[in-house]
Amino acid sequence: MTNHKTINKEHVVNVAAKLFFEKGFIYTSMDEIVRVSKVSKSNVYYHFSNKEELLDAVIDFWISSYQKDLEIALSQTELSVKEKILLFLDNLSTGIEERDYQGGCPFITLAMQAPNDTTSVKEKISYFFTSLTSVCENLIREGIEKKEFKEEIDAPEVASLFITNLEGALFLAEIKKDNSIITTTAKQLFKLLV
Repeated sequence: MTNHKTINKEHVVNVAAKLFFEKGFIYTSMDEIVRVSKVSKSNVYYHFSNKEELLDAVIDFWISSYQKDLEIALSQTELSVKEKILLFLDNLSTGIEERDYQGGCPFITLAMQAPNDTTSVKEKISYFFTSLTSVCENLIREGIEKKEFKEEIDAPEVASLFITNLEGALFLAEIKKDNSIITTTAKQLFKLLV
């Protein structure tokens, strides 16, 4: 059973994520988060003693969100590797559109906004990208085994290339307000792999 404090904590994290994208971490005050979330100041500070702790929770929120989307895509055993990747990218595209193209890649957006002394945020983001690259490597290897991709492909290099292209596509989707860039970029990369 979820209690009221947990619901308030999740709500505060969601509101903070939105405000950090709209106004920036530096320009968003804890008082504004309290006001917009309509959660009492004492309850907000019960969960987060400062804005940096809240930023840490926002990063955790995005990691969890991406991991859920990945798990959904990876669990679709009847799909080809390309279809699994496109399913994941479709979920990312929908999320970007739902937040009105703010924070194309939440990790890069928040890493750039984070104060230099918030090492835990940068470490979490670095770990997330290492993990995401590993998942991509495994998918590329699966694609090679299933004869979807060329046999001579270097899975680690292609995985790094894919992540780099994805980040660029997320940035462009945000700037151009066109989330089709995300799947179009992936489909073009797939053409190089077959």
